[in-house]
Amino acid sequence: MVRKILWGVAVIAAGLVLTGAVLYFNAPLRNFALFAPLHGFDPGLAPPAPDYSTDAAWVALPERPGLAALVPPDSAAADAGPAAAVDVFFVAPTTYLDRAGWNARFDEAGGTETRLQNGVVRFQMSAFNGCCRIFAPRYRQATLYSFMGRGPSENAAIDFAYQDVLRAFDQFIAARNQGRPFILAGHSQGSLHGMRLLQERIAGTPLARRLVAAYLVGYAIPLDLKLAGGIGACRTPTDTGCYLTWNSVSPTANRAIWQQTSPIWLDQTYQPIAGRPLTCVNPLSGKLDDSAPAADNLGALGYTPNGAPLGVPLKQLTGAACTDGVLVVTPPGDVPGFSQGVFGGIYHLYDYNLFYMNVRQSLEVRTGAYLKALAATEPVGETRTP
Repeated sequence: MVRKILWGVAVIAAGLVLTGAVLYFNAPLRNFALFAPLHGFDPGLAPPAPDYSTDAAWVALPERPGLAALVPPDSAAADAGPAAAVDVFFVAPTTYLDRAGWNARFDEAGGTETRLQNGVVRFQMSAFNGCCRIFAPRYRQATLYSFMGRGPSENAAIDFAYQDVLRAFDQFIAARNQGRPFILAGHSQGSLHGMRLLQERIAGTPLARRLVAAYLVGYAIPLDLKLAGGIGACRTPTDTGCYLTWNSVSPTANRAIWQQTSPIWLDQTYQPIAGRPLTCVNPLSGKLDDSAPAADNLGALGYTPNGAPLGVPLKQLTGAACTDGVLVVTPPGDVPGFSQGVFGGIYHLYDYNLFYMNVRQSLEVRTGAYLKALAATEPVGETRTP
């Protein structure tokens, strides 16, 4: 009897080891087991829609910026507040990791809200407070697995999230922006939605002349979007009416997610990036396909514990080099605030943090160039081609 029990325990243990090995070496299966929702996408199961005419549907507004108004200590950074001459419409990245549904509530609580406030608002949206009034909608974001799987439910969840962002942008333009110049910005999932907004609501319309630039950071953005009106990738720090992005990786990181598998919106459908040339604008120099040394890094901003003040920016933390469409970085591995959530050399969570002070400077330079041209009644949002 004891022998049978021991054999049973051994079989169970072997099964667990085998399952663990399979999940470790098979990333798609591991992602499915850990992150995939428990049912197919069904719009009838979706949470209620936000009403963007109400302030409750926005995570940040000029009159209620919250943590987006923070600036790092011991720096020259300042919050322009409601007096800023330019607006930013910022679409947040994925903070919903749940398997319970394909799309979050727009006011999802718990870890989703904690990650939104203490990660995104503090370290991404706040980078725009020196140049812009900040408008950031809440939306029923697609769950993380939507970007891992390869099926109709994944695309349906992403499209469902985009429809919220589209309605928020339309309400922003119609009732909140008041005809001012604006920046379109985001990170990760938010940048994918921004890519589609750029194609469906801005390019080839009068809004293109009010677009300072689209900061579609942390996503695979094709270099050759061929947008209406000739909107193309930003090539210099003072280009306007253009789009830019970068994706931070170590020299040895697997780049397939950016170069091959990321879903993009192109030709009115979601499809893999599939080897198309990628946009990479170096955040240290503001130039397309450029390299810059660590000496040009004005200050990286490491994560601090939830609710803690922002830290002092660290100068010269890393250089950066655009290589085959991705941004190769080499931050030291022992610096606090830059390692949590880094897997396989992918610094995705730190796309803004690693270059925080340079991003602020870039926004000041680019908005300054736009406003100078506007004051001189020169054409703005010039036609540019990749």
